[in-house]
Amino acid sequence: MRAQPGRRSRVGGGSVGRVLGVCTVLATIHSLLASQPAKDLVRRVVGPRYRNGLYRFAYNAKSVLLLMWATWWFLRLPDREIYRVRVPWSWLFRAGQLASLGVLLSAVRVIGVLDFAGISQLRSLLAGLDPDPEPEAQGPPLGADGQLVTAQPFRLTRHPSNLGALGVFLLFPRMTVNRLTLVVLVALYVVLGSLHEERRLRGAYGEPFVRYRQGVPFLVPLLPR
Repeated sequence: MRAQPGRRSRVGGGSVGRVLGVCTVLATIHSLLASQPAKDLVRRVVGPRYRNGLYRFAYNAKSVLLLMWATWWFLRLPDREIYRVRVPWSWLFRAGQLASLGVLLSAVRVIGVLDFAGISQLRSLLAGLDPDPEPEAQGPPLGADGQLVTAQPFRLTRHPSNLGALGVFLLFPRMTVNRLTLVVLVALYVVLGSLHEERRLRGAYGEPFVRYRQGVPFLVPLLPR
């Protein structure tokens, strides 16, 4: 049975407000814990060895658990469909989502999967060693020659992980009111988060990042001339 137009509007509006509220809280938690002041505070409390060995792994575990809960909560909300792309065109959308996920994963591979996940640092701690700190933000790592390792997607965009995540959300073949709200919030967070990452990367790497920034687009790769 089809819902009445007024009822559908109220359902969509109420859900939009809840999506905005929950996403704002989660984004705030994510950003605060990723900030340098939070990391410095933990270092002062537990010491650099335990900070370096545990922080990244605990941060990722927190992110996964919150993402699982948010997905469960989001799927239970009342919603309203805006459009649906039918086959065979929906296959193109799914292919684009897979390509976006590939961009994200290839960026993680350049950074180092174990380092990015915090497993390398945790393993060093458990082995009785002094773990190195995790890679700065989600940018390209600094190589042994003092230059940034700009391999694979980092040659095309300075923030491939964020670009890949945005592509996954943008290319849902079925778009609803809640999903559209989520897409807008993800796009906003991707831009603001990428700007915040650039500030951290410039502070950590200095001149090598400035040179890299001058030659590679911010987010969307440019078409070759």
